[in-house]
Amino acid sequence: MKYLHLASTVLLAVSVSSAALADPSSKPPGHEAESIKIPYTSYTSARSLAMFPPTSQKHLREAQRLEKEGKMQEALDEYQTAYDYQPLSDVQAELGFAQARMGLFLPAARNLGEVLMFAHVQDRTVHTDEEVRAAFRAVKARVGTIFPRVNIPGARITVDGEQVRDWPYSEVIYVEPGKHHIKAIADDYYFYETSVEVKAGEEKTLSIAMQRRIQSHYVAFPATPMNVSIHANISTASKADPPTWPKGLMVASGIGMGFGVGAAGIGFGLASKGDASANTWYAVGAVGCGLVGLSLTGLIIGLANRPEPPPPNVIITPQFAKGAGGVQFTGTLP
Repeated sequence: MKYLHLASTVLLAVSVSSAALADPSSKPPGHEAESIKIPYTSYTSARSLAMFPPTSQKHLREAQRLEKEGKMQEALDEYQTAYDYQPLSDVQAELGFAQARMGLFLPAARNLGEVLMFAHVQDRTVHTDEEVRAAFRAVKARVGTIFPRVNIPGARITVDGEQVRDWPYSEVIYVEPGKHHIKAIADDYYFYETSVEVKAGEEKTLSIAMQRRIQSHYVAFPATPMNVSIHANISTASKADPPTWPKGLMVASGIGMGFGVGAAGIGFGLASKGDASANTWYAVGAVGCGLVGLSLTGLIIGLANRPEPPPPNVIITPQFAKGAGGVQFTGTLP
């Protein structure tokens, strides 16, 4: 079994190498590229039985039978079903090998590239590292390779409208030979788009510089202050003109209060002497006390009906200057 496996490996390497030597660009226009001759995998070997689950073996055997009969699309569907059921590196390699044999070099390069990138193939697997690398070199020689280099992580890259993995998780993009439209999109950044033309087997590095959408600008003020006046009336709504009589009543009450206090003081002061005119001065003091009471009543009525003070005016003046600023308040209060 060991020598049989070694012989198959040598045969695969020779077949793939001879196919890779042919330059696809030298073929006449309209002539389709030849498929790569990759030997079929034996699903009855001890390695296959140990690595492939029974369900995957069932689909792989059916896919191989359909491929040998020339039913390519049906065979590809079976290979894909086997991989969807059990996404092992060996099953993905089987899918890539079949695509290479059918001349589907672009999907073959993507599948075999992932096998080598995310799951290193060792001797314990069905296919050796040399087998996968030989097939990968052959299909890579028939497609273009783009290495995107973006200045921010997480940018979404599309090729001709087809979404590929976010960079840097997709450091290599395989495309068909020819001209392609590349677009990079990222949140809070302007999108970037360009066109790249690659030939079969050519590798190109594409530098993508994303520019942020959010920008800040500095506005310089002149050296002299710049004043902006805002006039604000903070009073309530205007009312009708208030009456003027409370003011006159308060003035009269104040004068009467003065005469009443004077009359009461003089009358009671002179009546205290006890002479014949005492009764008269008592009467003067009583009148003064009555005048005080009336004047006090007038003052209370006047205060209760006094007019409201005029509404205050407030002027707010913001001042701005280079490197400084402030607000000035100017007001007329009652």
